[in-house]
This record gives sequence, C-alpha cells and structure tokens, in this order.
Amino acid sequence: MTESTEQEENEDNGETKLGEASTDQNAVLQALTTLHTELEDFKQGMRRDLDEFKNHVKKVLKDDLAEFKGEVMRELQSQNANIAEAQTRIADMETACLEMKETLLAVVKENTEMRGKIVDLESRSRRNNIRIYGVPEEKEGGSVIEFVNELFKRHLALPEGLELRVQRAHRALIPKPAAASSPRSIIVNFLEFHVKELVLRKAWQQKIEINGKRLYFDNDWTHQDSSEGEGDPLPDALYEDAFAVGLRPGDIQHSGGGSTGPEPTRNQGEGDD
Repeated sequence: MTESTEQEENEDNGETKLGEASTDQNAVLQALTTLHTELEDFKQGMRRDLDEFKNHVKKVLKDDLAEFKGEVMRELQSQNANIAEAQTRIADMETACLEMKETLLAVVKENTEMRGKIVDLESRSRRNNIRIYGVPEEKEGGSVIEFVNELFKRHLALPEGLELRVQRAHRALIPKPAAASSPRSIIVNFLEFHVKELVLRKAWQQKIEINGKRLYFDNDWTHQDSSEGEGDPLPDALYEDAFAVGLRPGDIQHSGGGSTGPEPTRNQGEGDD
C-alpha cells in the first residue's frame, strides 16, 4: 500500500512539473512573440520617422536652396544693373573728358597765341628803349632825364644838332638794393626809334665809366626775347646783377659782335620811325 501510494504521488508530481514547464514555455513563446511584434512595430515606426525626417530635410533644403537661388539671382540682377549704370557713366565721362580735352587744347592754343601777341606788344612797346647798367644809385640826382641827356651828350660822339628827344627815363621797377649790391638799371625811352639805335650803337663803340666803373648799354629786352623761348625767363635780379661779372643781360641769352656789345638789332619787326 505504501509503495504504490508513493509511486502514484511521484507520478502526479512529475505530471505537475511537466505542466508547469509547458506553461513556462508558452509564456516565453508568447513573450518572444510580443517582443517580435513590438520590434517590428518599432522598426516600422523608425522607418516612417526616418522617411518623414528625410522628406522634411529634403523639403527644407529645397526651400533654402530656392530662396538662396532667388537671392543670388536678385543680387546678380542688381549687380548687372549697377554695372550697366557704371558703364553708362564711364561712357558719359569719357565723352565729357574728350570734350574737355578738346576745349582745353583750344584754350591752350588760344592762350599761346595771346601770350605771343602780348609778348609782341610788349616788345613793340620797348622798341624805343635802352637800358643802362652800372650807374650808381642816386647818381642821377633829382631828374633821370636830365642825367641821361647829359651822359649821352658828354660821352657819345653824336651828330651835332641831334635832338635826343628822351620821353621818359627811370630806374628799373624793383626794390632799391642795399649799398653793397649792384645798382638798378636805368630805362631810357626815346621818341624816335632811329635815335635810340644811333645812341645804342655809339654807346657800344665807346667805353664809358662813372667813378671808375664801366657802364653797359643794351636793348630793353623782354624776358621772353632774352630767354629765346627756352626754359623760364631770367629773374629781374639776375638781369640787374649781370654787369657785375662783366656781362650785359643780353649777353646771357644771345651772342653779339665785338668786345663792347652786339650791333643794334631790329628782330622785333620794327623799322625806323
């Protein structure tokens, strides 16, 4: 009795254990099935999310690129408009520059012609003048005209009865120099051109001194005549100091014959009055 009862109990326990094991397996299988389903759902969800994200990124990039392209096109159009405007302005400026160049050339030509006429007028206004260099300051006294008349009559071998007809005589119009400096020249204006030429020729033929110092005589050249169109005219101070080194101002720019000065010239379009 006892053995058979124990045997039955063991069999019942075995069946119970087998039932419990089968139940555990079913639970595990069900859990695995549920996990698989959840993984599939998660996988599908991730795929949908990735597709949505990809589509969103594409749309954003496409919109951004379209906006950037629009901005670039607008900027290019603006730049093209600015370039076209600049080209128009440059063309206008080139045209204006050409016009101004032509105008400037015309003005320069006119100015050159006017300067030539002015020099010619100044030369003609000086045609009856001579300059005397080396006369000490204040030596002329109260009347320069009386001084030069007396100087010519005393030192020059002039024809008897010749009327000098000196109209004006004065010192060069520059500041009075210091006592140790060279004296200013004296400008003498004659009424008649042939008298001036005769006086100048006689003065070149003789050596005239005052207080032991040589006097020099020359035409009253304009600076343009003296420079002969080469470079800037000589300053007045150099003209006034020329005789101090044994030169007349005319010798600085033009050659002359003889040791006492060149022959009187008539290269300014003058004839005898």
